[in-house]
Amino acid sequence: MKNHNLYTLFFGIFIFSFTASADILRVNSSLNTDVSQKLYKTINEAVSAATAGDTLMIEGSSVIYSTATIKKSLVLIGPGYFLTENSQTQANGATATMQQITIESSATGTILEGLTFSKDYNYYAPYVEADNVIISRCYCPNPIQTVNSINNLLVLQNYFVGNAIEVGYSYYTFNNVLLKNNYVGGVVNIPSDNQNSRIFSSVENNVFAGNIILTATAFRSNIITSSSATVTITSANIQNNLVAGTQLSGNGNQTYNSSQLFINADTASTDGKYKLQANSPYLTAGYNGTQPGIFGGSEPYVLSGIPPVPSIYEFNADNIANKQTGLSVEIKAKANQ
Repeated sequence: MKNHNLYTLFFGIFIFSFTASADILRVNSSLNTDVSQKLYKTINEAVSAATAGDTLMIEGSSVIYSTATIKKSLVLIGPGYFLTENSQTQANGATATMQQITIESSATGTILEGLTFSKDYNYYAPYVEADNVIISRCYCPNPIQTVNSINNLLVLQNYFVGNAIEVGYSYYTFNNVLLKNNYVGGVVNIPSDNQNSRIFSSVENNVFAGNIILTATAFRSNIITSSSATVTITSANIQNNLVAGTQLSGNGNQTYNSSQLFINADTASTDGKYKLQANSPYLTAGYNGTQPGIFGGSEPYVLSGIPPVPSIYEFNADNIANKQTGLSVEIKAKANQ
């Protein structure tokens, strides 16, 4: 038996399980557009062909997807990231690597999930002009840019190599931004004042490696890994956070012992190393006795950003086939949450 990549089978399973009236379009930058098969080479081609509410399945490819603009409410789903580091991810280890994606104000309700943004230029990132946007399970070397005054942005279960969110201009505001279960390798420096209100509805179950300056309704169950990080939180509910230094205390906030927190980083994947040890005394140190950090809470981080659709993580087939015996195929697949 021999391993093969088989994306058509993956998408067949997804289409079979999809029960909404919206359409599903494939996008693959390594293939040529075939409208009859609802297959498109570029995201912009698929966006033009799609109707509001449709889903674009962005397939893993060795060719980076060019800059795209979303003008209507769509769902863009990629295969995830770190696919060769974690087990049972995708049979094809190629990511769907993006340049810049701009979500215009007319695209309210758009969802980005399982996408990898290129690190080649600092503007390769999601640019958000619309309300009610969800950015989930994406790999982001550069921060999300808010390039309008927006409401209701959900930033969930992402891996940020550097900063998480930046505001395009000083006069842009936002309201009800949820930052939850993300790893943030850089900073979140978004001050708010009476003239320029930028309020996070909740900042929960994140791991922060850098400075944090923000205003939030609640700041809970986070882990701050730098003892020298500046932590300036404006909130009435700063509760049950773990810090490497002494930036926060009281209300369940505490300084953690690094030898008792995360699993052995030398044997873990890039994102898996932020799991808590099985016998860690901090497993219930989060708000209301829950687990702090990205693998805790009601929306725990998913390794490799695997999207919540069925995936084939192993595919085996014989090298040859004939009419009499057919082709012997073995697959291993799983549903994802």
